[in-house]
Amino acid sequence: MDIFLPEYAGVCVGVKRAIKMAHKTAEEATGPVFILHEIVHNTHVVKDLSERGVKSVDEVKEVDKGTLIISAHGVAPEVIADARSRNLEVVDTTCPLVWKIHRIVKALAEKNYTIFLLGERNHDEVMGVQGVAKDHIHIFHKKEEIAHLPLTEGPVALVSQTTQSIKYFDEILDLLLERYPQLEIHNTICDATEKRQTSALAIAGDMDVMITVGSMSSANSRRLQEVSAGLCRASYLVDSANEVSDTWFKGGERVGVTAGASTPEWLIEGVIEKLMEISRAKGFEPSVTRNESSEEEFIETH
Repeated sequence: MDIFLPEYAGVCVGVKRAIKMAHKTAEEATGPVFILHEIVHNTHVVKDLSERGVKSVDEVKEVDKGTLIISAHGVAPEVIADARSRNLEVVDTTCPLVWKIHRIVKALAEKNYTIFLLGERNHDEVMGVQGVAKDHIHIFHKKEEIAHLPLTEGPVALVSQTTQSIKYFDEILDLLLERYPQLEIHNTICDATEKRQTSALAIAGDMDVMITVGSMSSANSRRLQEVSAGLCRASYLVDSANEVSDTWFKGGERVGVTAGASTPEWLIEGVIEKLMEISRAKGFEPSVTRNESSEEEFIETH
């Protein structure tokens, strides 16, 4: 079995930043520590925080004292205001690239734009962005929903959930421009998402099997699995090495391994080890080709 890793895969700088901040808070806080929703959408990262004593809550009102961590996906401004009004210590790990969307949306709303947000309605990031300008934002995700978006001669703009598929964004854009020639375009898909999708696509066509490591709750992991599907014989999304089945392989395949931006490196390495074991069990000596590049840390405040 020949195993290949693309140029970019796994945890991004925004996720690293959020996890580092959460760990520091768990270690240094003198009182109870809570997190609103999940720090990132990865079951293993969430479990690790829980084991460090950080309790997950769904609403601010569940916390009466201590420290509240805001996840990397961000929240509406009113949520942070509510937490502070309850005298909670707030640690905001919102990804700077999500804050960028908040700033764009706020500026557009102040100019009375109608804003179309391409994203999943119940995703934490999308709900946070919506909260910045509720009266101006219309959320949609499916192509058929475009026909139900409001017609207006006024200014209109498009923004996107950071983890959206690049290909799908372009398809949606073409349809929107037919209906709204005056559309102002803000491609807010984050650089990490774009790099992971592009580098997965670069190898998928040469693979027999593609494996994406990431939790089902992770939008960017699901997108990665989707972009490689159809380019190779089989494409799988696995949460960890435990979900990799030896029935997927004969032993001599070319296998690509990528991972979502919320997937820690140790999970990727676990999958590689499992593939090597499967290969040897089937009588094939495995090889691993790594094409990884490092990403620069960003420094951006809101």
